[in-house]
Amino acid sequence: MKDYKIFILIFLEVGSFMLLWNMFNKKYENRLYKSALIILFTSVVVLITNNIYPPLQFFVNYLFLLLAIKLTFKKDIKHLLLEFGLLMAIFGIMQLAIIIMLRFSIQAYMVKDNFIYLLIGNLICILLSFCIYKYVSYEKLRIFFRQKSSKIYFFSVNLLMYIVIAKWTWNFKRHEFLDEIALYLVIPLVFILANLFLLEYEMKDTEIKKSLENYQKYSPVISKLLEDVRRRQHDFKNHLNTVYSLVLVSDEKNLKETMTQYMNSLNTSLESMEKLLQIDNTVVAAIIYNKINEAAKYNIEFKYIIQGDYKLPFKDHELSETLNNLLDNAFDAVLNSKSDLKKVFLNIGYLEENCIIEIGNTGERIEFNDIGKIFNAGYTTKEGENRGYGLYNVKQIVESYGARIQLSFENNYTIFSIKLS
Repeated sequence: MKDYKIFILIFLEVGSFMLLWNMFNKKYENRLYKSALIILFTSVVVLITNNIYPPLQFFVNYLFLLLAIKLTFKKDIKHLLLEFGLLMAIFGIMQLAIIIMLRFSIQAYMVKDNFIYLLIGNLICILLSFCIYKYVSYEKLRIFFRQKSSKIYFFSVNLLMYIVIAKWTWNFKRHEFLDEIALYLVIPLVFILANLFLLEYEMKDTEIKKSLENYQKYSPVISKLLEDVRRRQHDFKNHLNTVYSLVLVSDEKNLKETMTQYMNSLNTSLESMEKLLQIDNTVVAAIIYNKINEAAKYNIEFKYIIQGDYKLPFKDHELSETLNNLLDNAFDAVLNSKSDLKKVFLNIGYLEENCIIEIGNTGERIEFNDIGKIFNAGYTTKEGENRGYGLYNVKQIVESYGARIQLSFENNYTIFSIKLS
């Protein structure tokens, strides 16, 4: 087959794969432009390696595509292998289905490398890929990317190996492959469906365990909060007695001023507790209550604004991990600051139609050289082992919901913002 025909076929095939890949990676800027460059260079590499030893060419081409995606989009290798394995499975099943369909219509299809037949198959493939990219919801498939278990990577790598073997057989044992093509299609379908079922079951089991851990973690905090409410209710009689005593001992000139000062002091205490009890999310209320006590202990000014009717998509344990990591970092920053200005704030509410979480703190700004690294796994400026995963975990949770976390500096504050659509 002539070089230009090979180039066209490879361009369409890699283009179909990259359309599917972009379905999972819509957050990247200029992704379509970068994807077009990957398609072009991969097609050129396939053309250049066309005359080398076929098995070697096969591995070189797929390795180049994998590395091109990693370097262009700066993907973590574990997540890239996960995506690559899953998408290769989807892409392989789609190609097999098209081959079976065309084999029923055209008996000579794929027996020989007829350019027109191959072109028809690749055009159908890129059309289906575009439809999947444009219209198919992939929320169910997100369970793959929310899993931290090594099992999911084991599953993905095994699936990738199966597809590579199937493609190898297709390239070098064409007739044997065509004789058993239905079997080659059924095996990955059963494999994927069975593992999806098992992974979803494991995910639900993990969610239950984490919810139980969350309950055990925050149950004492809520109990302490309720005890605080009861104590304040008990003290209410004492406050009434104090007011009565102030009326008796104060002269008429100073009575108004004395009462105003006392009531303002009392209102400040009651308003703080009332605001806390109005928060309808138990996890948020418990975290804020903990931080109020910590702020009082270390003389930190901690303020929060929680708008009503906010809707956060996170599971309780994810919300706990997100808020605790960001607030812990904020408190650490002000405690380690040389400045006397020690302030931390938490805002949860709406900006236009988007739910926003903002956490800010005073203190020294993050070094310019560290800004691009703070979300990397294991990166930390603090001493000690097992550090540097807080912000990385927050980023993984946030991005699994299609949201983004951003760092900004305003006045004397370092602010982390999470925007949820």
